[in-house]
Amino acid sequence: MDVSYAIEKANANEDIKKLRDYFLCSCFACIKHADEKISQWTLLYYNPQANKVVDCFVNDKFVTIGEETPPLAEIEKPDFNGLNVQAEDALATARENFRKSTINVLITLHQNPLKWTINFISSDMMATTVDVDAKSGRITRQEETSLIRRL
Repeated sequence: MDVSYAIEKANANEDIKKLRDYFLCSCFACIKHADEKISQWTLLYYNPQANKVVDCFVNDKFVTIGEETPPLAEIEKPDFNGLNVQAEDALATARENFRKSTINVLITLHQNPLKWTINFISSDMMATTVDVDAKSGRITRQEETSLIRRL
């Protein structure tokens, strides 16, 4: 599922329409294998006056709204207008130099600058993080970290 479609579907939902003073601040997806298609998005909406966030889960069949919770950090309103590269394309670019099998792939769209962050979690408990510029499609960062050392 394309993130633009998920955003459109969420914005057409009556429960999302009722959210006053909220704006979309983040988009997140999780898949098991790097070659899998994205079937669900988690969209995060933020209300700066109330300092609350709401999760919105979008798949082909449903749009589900979570409870209001406080944000983990300060949130600025992003500008997603420069989004030229979709998640599937960013994932394909990030996957070009990644050869391990995955147990999870985390995909996040965020601002400053507008980018996709792809985290490949492999069975050897290594996390490979790849940032893909959401405007140009170029890889701007790639690094690998042991998750075992972080425990």
